[in-house]
Amino acid sequence: MTGVAIGMKLVRHRLASVSSVLGVVFAIGAVFVVALLLRRTGSNLAADRALSGIALGLALPLLAHGTVARALGGAHFEAALAEPARHGGNRREIALGVGLALSLVLAMSGALVAAVAVLVVRAPADPALVRDLVTSSWIGALAGASYAAWFCLASTVGRSGGGRMVALFVDFVAGASAGLSAMFWPRGHVRNLLGGEPVWAMPQWSATLALLLLAGGYLALGVWRVRR
Repeated sequence: MTGVAIGMKLVRHRLASVSSVLGVVFAIGAVFVVALLLRRTGSNLAADRALSGIALGLALPLLAHGTVARALGGAHFEAALAEPARHGGNRREIALGVGLALSLVLAMSGALVAAVAVLVVRAPADPALVRDLVTSSWIGALAGASYAAWFCLASTVGRSGGGRMVALFVDFVAGASAGLSAMFWPRGHVRNLLGGEPVWAMPQWSATLALLLLAGGYLALGVWRVRR
């Protein structure tokens, strides 16, 4: 079995827990309740507010933080790989497998919470339902993968991967701006894709490229910071 496959299997094993399921259920429940309240306002912007607010602005980053922490056993990225590496696996290959598996898991989670927000806010007969559902789902998937890679990189900082909490704070604070300080974190680019204020006046299409580059860069740097 290759190191990448070992890393992916490790994530599957560690996330097969009640706490992981409860984390997803809680996120979906929160999105459902807030989206339902927004629907009752009758605002034409209810879907946008649900997506940029509770779904991809709050629930997904918190879910990603918790998911990465559970997959790494609450430890530093490298320390979390000690057991499989002890049997001869290459740490960097295992780290890559872990990062890829988490990106996939959180991409699906991001698509799910975005879809729930749209399905609750939009009436079944709404002609914009299918279009918004497809668009929000792929944006949620890209956001989830980006957050997975971001928290994997942050897990290489601090004795027990405490950089994860710092990364969450940085994304919430710096990513909320529209200036240059928001360029290097997921939040601002996700906001741009959802039709909100762009980062540094960037066109909307460039936010997709920015998130892809950030996700790849975060993961590559996180793997590089793990010793062979």
